[in-house]
Amino acid sequence: MVEIKQKNLDRREWYTDTDRDFVCKYHKDDFFEGGIGLITFTGIKAPDEVDKADGNKLIISDKGYQWVELAPGDKNYVITSMFRGDEIFQHYVDITLKNEVAENGDAVFYDLLLDVVIDGNGTISVIDTEELDEALETGVISKEQYDLARSTAEDVVELFKHDQKLVEQKLALYKEMLEN
Repeated sequence: MVEIKQKNLDRREWYTDTDRDFVCKYHKDDFFEGGIGLITFTGIKAPDEVDKADGNKLIISDKGYQWVELAPGDKNYVITSMFRGDEIFQHYVDITLKNEVAENGDAVFYDLLLDVVIDGNGTISVIDTEELDEALETGVISKEQYDLARSTAEDVVELFKHDQKLVEQKLALYKEMLEN
């Protein structure tokens, strides 16, 4: 059964079997306003793999990997950018019903099921559309929430089509800021 899940910027609901460091802060500049988080995986029992669209596997968390997360207070998405060293190998964007960002930058968000993935080659995919459709059909979400998810995903796709380089420059700056 599909449901809208509450998630945390530090991803505590996923990674209970890992050692990791998490720092966050509230940030405002000409590009972004909201919570920025940095997860650094310092120990993990086994690398976490996901299926890629081409059928191959992708390791998304392992010792030394870092995730920079952006939770804008005024948008309906959360960007998780996955780093191996200084290389971004994937952006994963949760489309959200809302983001609640605290003064210290920590955030809670409500996952609206639809996701946008941008791989290391810049290929953009909108995924989990069947979950979104099922949520509408079963009354888990309203038509307005369905439309919000779809239009937000379109906005995210456009952001990465036109401004991926700027997004990645900002992410590198935010990562450096949180590391120091």
